[in-house]
Amino acid sequence: MMNLTPVTHRRPKQLQSLLCCVIVMALLLSACQQTQIVFTPTEPPSLASFEIPYPLDNHLPESGVIIPATDPMFSDEVHTELDLPYQLHRLASVQSTHDLSSNSLSSNSLSSNSLSSNSLSSNSLSNRVSLAAVSSQAPFNNPDILQIALQEKARALAIHLADPCLETFSIRVSLHSINLSLTCPDDVNHIYGLLVQFWQPNTFVDATTAPVDVDNIRRQLKLNKHLNAFSGAEIDKVWREKLLGPEHPYNKVLNNDALFDSLNLKQLQQIQQQASSQAQWHLFLPNMQAKNAEFDLQGSIKQWPMLTTSLPKSFPKSSSHEDKLETTTPKQTKKIYLIDAPGSVQTQVRLGYRIDYRIDHSINHAIGHTVDSELGDISETNQLSSQEVALSCRSLSALMGRSFSGRLYYDLREKRGLTYGIYGQCANAPLSSSIKFYGSTAIEHTGAFVVGILDHLALVKTQSASQGEINALKTYLIGEDLLNQDNSIQRENQYLQQLATGLTQVDVQQLNAELQALTPKRLQQLANGAFSGEPLIILRGDIDRIIPDLTSKLPEWQLERVKVD
Repeated sequence: MMNLTPVTHRRPKQLQSLLCCVIVMALLLSACQQTQIVFTPTEPPSLASFEIPYPLDNHLPESGVIIPATDPMFSDEVHTELDLPYQLHRLASVQSTHDLSSNSLSSNSLSSNSLSSNSLSSNSLSNRVSLAAVSSQAPFNNPDILQIALQEKARALAIHLADPCLETFSIRVSLHSINLSLTCPDDVNHIYGLLVQFWQPNTFVDATTAPVDVDNIRRQLKLNKHLNAFSGAEIDKVWREKLLGPEHPYNKVLNNDALFDSLNLKQLQQIQQQASSQAQWHLFLPNMQAKNAEFDLQGSIKQWPMLTTSLPKSFPKSSSHEDKLETTTPKQTKKIYLIDAPGSVQTQVRLGYRIDYRIDHSINHAIGHTVDSELGDISETNQLSSQEVALSCRSLSALMGRSFSGRLYYDLREKRGLTYGIYGQCANAPLSSSIKFYGSTAIEHTGAFVVGILDHLALVKTQSASQGEINALKTYLIGEDLLNQDNSIQRENQYLQQLATGLTQVDVQQLNAELQALTPKRLQQLANGAFSGEPLIILRGDIDRIIPDLTSKLPEWQLERVKVD
């Protein structure tokens, strides 16, 4: 007789194994399916309260008006008996040993006005000497190439000379200034001698004195381009192109891809000579009380590079220059530019306005002028004076995007959780000024994030800020000035910015006075002038996933794909 017991026991095990396989397959198939995104709804803008709560309102001490230092940052030394090829500046006061950036290395990313910064702070035992080339009327040509080349030259000199001072080399390149600095406990004459080597007419082509590797320069330029595409920094290139137009000087002097590929030492030398020929030169020395600060003027003239004659100390302004820039400025419409980044889990956002000075001969917008109507003549003509451009750029970017205490950060992060951070940037350059708000948000928050920024920009034009918020804004901006005054490197950078933009110390004091007198109505006037027309909006993210949300939340806006070269 046959025994069936083993068969009956085996069948349940086979069924169990088959069931397990089915479950595993089902899980795998479900994992391959893309979960549908649930997009975030929009909400009305929310503002923080700056009122002092009871019972502290009557017990806190009165805070006085904060006035930043009015003394010059640097004192100019004039030697009429000598024909100096540079303007000599001395640090106005003995540098504090509590310099906030002492012995630290900092780096800033590319912006419309600044390419990068690597700054090593000086301390009480070291002398900081800076040699700066400034071109206020026109930007330097190919400053991005020159920056990499000068860094490569510094590396070559450090190897060739074995001078420890060269290890402290720092460079700050902007569209209108090139500042080279060394900081070491050596004599200022020796430091000066090292700096002028970077501007000798044969510094790149002479193979006998610390030759540079042009192949390495080309590789770094190409690598930076790829890194920008990988990191998402390419969105800032598109921002400049759409904000200023392809023919604007700032866009024509950067990102010369053809030259990146064919660059040789002779071309590199021509770029350096062109920059030196159009520059006004400024030499910054430590205070006379510093050790080894005695400077040999006659010796400095002998060491000065035999460069093409510099441009005059003061440039005559062209009466049609501003008009020409105005006619070539792209007119922003209700259009959102999209850069596709397939598979991205977040969307990068750039949104803002160009706020250039517009000529209006019928209206005189002087500092502190009074108006009779509710919003005054600014809202009626959307015209800003040059002083109002500087004031608007600084105050409005801080009001909206000054990190934790800014309106956008408070509402879009703290209240709604749409981003890790959103910030405002004021780019006040000689040929263009703009306010940009930037941040990143998750794919599902894209539409709500953009609408939230637009709602706040509309709100600041129609509703006055509270006096408490105005007081907080003043404290922030004046405090920022005080911190810059306490840092010798920041003071130097600020001074160069003033030289490039043509601001005098009197202009700076007038701006500070206007800031101290800022009222809610005045801020609303500035907002209506600066935020007139449509803003420029550029997004970088997974286009296919965010378009439905944008179409739903911003139906009146046209969407346009942008291909980045």
